[in-house]
Amino acid sequence: MTDWPVKVRFGGLGGQGLVTMGAVLAEAGSLCGLQVAASQAYGSRARGGATRSDVILSAEEIDFPHVIEPDLLLVLAQEAYELYSPEVAEGGVILADDFFVKVKKLQGIRQLMVAGTSTAVSQVGNKLAANFVMFGSLLGFTELVGHDQVVKAIENIVRERFHDINKKALELGIELGKQLEKTEGGAWR
Repeated sequence: MTDWPVKVRFGGLGGQGLVTMGAVLAEAGSLCGLQVAASQAYGSRARGGATRSDVILSAEEIDFPHVIEPDLLLVLAQEAYELYSPEVAEGGVILADDFFVKVKKLQGIRQLMVAGTSTAVSQVGNKLAANFVMFGSLLGFTELVGHDQVVKAIENIVRERFHDINKKALELGIELGKQLEKTEGGAWR
């Protein structure tokens, strides 16, 4: 059972698909009947600078549509970790790609390392699929939205030529996320 609202931030570098992941989560949330608010922020460089995509999911109307203290931070790059990790809410969770991110001790925050990039390379054959492996790990760990709604959201938002690779990466990530729940002290909330 999820306590709503849930504030999610995707952090990384421009070009890592953060806006796409945020759009897919928002669409899936809407398809699940949730209230949704989404926004993005780009660094001074469109590609390579710290970028974020924020999504709020709620069972009730959302009063303030911006994420100040995310409950969940999915992070794909060190620069984004340094920038966004201090903003995570007390009791929040950070899911970090273990290939690119080195975490430091943060009081009151659970930090979980995910083999996003290495799984994308070894099992999908494309490091660019790391974003959907990581996204899947978030969903497998939290079960925020339904699987069928996520697949439908991918079909609605992502270019058709990327459907198969992103769905495969998503499924691999979901399994990683379920393993996190088993090995890292249970469900996120």
